[in-house]
Amino acid sequence: MKWTVGVHDSLVDLEPRVGIKHGKQRPCLAIQPSEFGEAGLESTVVLPLTTKVSRADAFPLRVQIPAETCGLERDSDVLVGQILAWDNSLFHWELGILPDGLIEQVAAALKDFLDI
Repeated sequence: MKWTVGVHDSLVDLEPRVGIKHGKQRPCLAIQPSEFGEAGLESTVVLPLTTKVSRADAFPLRVQIPAETCGLERDSDVLVGQILAWDNSLFHWELGILPDGLIEQVAAALKDFLDI
């Protein structure tokens, strides 16, 4: 599997909120190769982002994304431990492609978190 294919930030409607699952519209990092969507898969695997950033190093559970990356207005953390598969109809727009260095950090965090 190639972790870097199709990785981008998207604004996704995560309503309704249930348990620890985030509610509201929020940026999410799509971590699924774009070829799956192009082949007709109706969902995309994402990691939600939060602006409640951790002051401590929380790797592999979080990867910090600086403000202005992909148009983000505030520093954010990718919530690696909250992997979701979300219906493509709930994606509102693409914010941008994540820089290679951050893609590598997220890929390393996922591999560590999933123990693969």
